[in-house]
Amino acid sequence: MMSKTVTFYYVRHGATLFNRLGRMQGRCDSPLVEEGIAQACEAKEKLKDIPFTRAYTSTSERCIDTAHIILEGRDVPLTYTKDLKEMSWGNFEGARDEEYPEEIRRRRFGDADWSDAGGENLKMLKERVLRCYEKIYEECEDGDIVLIVSHGAIFMHMIHMVFGLNRDYMYQLMREHNETQHPVTHGFAAVFRMTDGRFELLQLNGHYEGFLEDLKDYQE
Repeated sequence: MMSKTVTFYYVRHGATLFNRLGRMQGRCDSPLVEEGIAQACEAKEKLKDIPFTRAYTSTSERCIDTAHIILEGRDVPLTYTKDLKEMSWGNFEGARDEEYPEEIRRRRFGDADWSDAGGENLKMLKERVLRCYEKIYEECEDGDIVLIVSHGAIFMHMIHMVFGLNRDYMYQLMREHNETQHPVTHGFAAVFRMTDGRFELLQLNGHYEGFLEDLKDYQE
């Protein structure tokens, strides 16, 4: 069987009203704010020369709107899929961090298990994320370049559950360089590829130069 490689450009949706209000968003939704629209437009400009063959987006409105901005004027087929939706935080969705500070922090920076609150855990998330990418991979031809528009927490957990990198060390590197933003930037966030079922993270935006290399060195 011949080898096949598919390259993915990952975009996190632009900033939303709930992002600005400090509310847990997850499966619930809120519209892009002006800054979020600008971030989507910036992603469009950065990716204007990338010859996408296919595009896939979460079914959340904030992702669909971001995808439409990026693909405006292009003849690229766009597929909506629920498997790219944000991690479910169950009963905590819509809540402010300060309403349940200890509970939210423990789960968000710890075991990421929201299943007892009606949400997902990492096993559930990993199963659907891998299912999604395997399906996309099957639909693609060798050399295809795919736009993905999805969410921040999904990609944050992909760091370790798909790419095999150490999430705790990622936070350590961020603290050492006084980085306080979300690990996954709004807009154009990352590039990775899948070859015969194996994933490799090639680019991770929004951090200091050499961040990804430092993260990979730790694994070696």
